[in-house]
Amino acid sequence: MVPLRIVAKLQGPVSLRSGALRIDALLAWAVAARDKLPPVGWVELRPIDIPVEREPGGRFHMASFAVPKFDEHDVRFINRKFPLAEAQSMAEAKLKTINISAGPCKSYRLPSEVAWVANDELEWFVIGDEDAIRELLTLVQYVGHKRATGRGKVSSWTVEPCEPWADGFPIVRDGKPLRALPADWPGLNDPELAYQTLTYPYYLHTAEQLCAVPC
Repeated sequence: MVPLRIVAKLQGPVSLRSGALRIDALLAWAVAARDKLPPVGWVELRPIDIPVEREPGGRFHMASFAVPKFDEHDVRFINRKFPLAEAQSMAEAKLKTINISAGPCKSYRLPSEVAWVANDELEWFVIGDEDAIRELLTLVQYVGHKRATGRGKVSSWTVEPCEPWADGFPIVRDGKPLRALPADWPGLNDPELAYQTLTYPYYLHTAEQLCAVPC
């Protein structure tokens, strides 16, 4: 396990609801994809090991979040219009009414915010196994939300050894958290606090606790 810098080079805009992207969760997804694990919900949630060092208490991995700076923001729309003419022509009997405001025939136009990351790069710092991480990241071709619409396409990954900073690498820098940390984590200087999950799966809201979070 060595200090590493990981960079994702993006090809176009990305959709990040929380403004942060967790490399430990991406690696856990890659392990599940590689090992062909069934989707959560079909089977009981099981632990997934990733090639990243854990903190001494084992509660989370020694990996920062990517908290990017954005060059530009935009709002795109996801549209679905029910094909009335086609439905009428295929129906066995004449359709008198179709409810397009609710139910399976509902039409919608949903706004979705996208952003262009500065230099088209997302950056993380971790303590981990360089070769194993690089191999797993070859499976990750998109990041963020709305990937099915082409958002967050990754053109290349870089995984390279780096020189760690003196105190807190890779999760605290200049007294600021680089990932969600317990509120009493040593070395923090007046951090912002919020309820978050310490480790993947991050959608598990029942595991939320008061954390120091990146600004």
